[in-house]
Amino acid sequence: MKTPNVLKIALMVGLCFSTVSFAESNNEPQATEVACHYVTKLIPQSKTNASSNDWFFWRNPSMIQTLDADGDHGELWQKTANGSIQYRKLYHADKTAVEYMPADMPTNNMNFDWLKLSSMLNQQELDALKPVKKTKILGHNAELRKGKVGTQSIEVVWLLDENLPARILRKDQTSRVELNLVDMTSLSSAHKKPISVEDINNYRQIDAVDFGDMENDPFVKKIMQTEGHHHH
Repeated sequence: MKTPNVLKIALMVGLCFSTVSFAESNNEPQATEVACHYVTKLIPQSKTNASSNDWFFWRNPSMIQTLDADGDHGELWQKTANGSIQYRKLYHADKTAVEYMPADMPTNNMNFDWLKLSSMLNQQELDALKPVKKTKILGHNAELRKGKVGTQSIEVVWLLDENLPARILRKDQTSRVELNLVDMTSLSSAHKKPISVEDINNYRQIDAVDFGDMENDPFVKKIMQTEGHHHH
């Protein structure tokens, strides 16, 4: 069974038609610091083999971190001083971090657009949906938007002040995919805290491009077997 890549799945729940950009926009809104608990559900039309995944999402202006509810696997995106983005997949049980570079994106279906990563949807995607009504979610201002992209029906409940989805529902003839917010607090008052970057920096660090030369390494062997890892 493959290790879930929760933020990548969350981005897939969105509209997924925007162009990936490595440039930072001058009009990029300042991301508020938040701690969120989400549930992602993947439900095939047959209702068989449905899956559900609880996960945590933490964000500040220079860091995005996710963690599966079991605490074993996560992701860390960091903005560096020169504006580039560092992405590491985290294997907490193994105290190991695997770093992927933007050049790895086509092979690994990754997104290095900070605005999209920090909001899960961008303005272009929101503009493709029709505003239906204003609402409240967990006491926060939100807006319901609906629309259709290709054969997919999309419904989004968007948190207006936090620039995050409280709900994304995507349906087509083959499946239904849901992203639902369970809880959200400020990062400083969150009961569940992200793993400190200092602790992660003390993990064993592996560059993903080196996997091909490390096939006898016990950790690499395990990851390549469980995730079907692509290497150069």
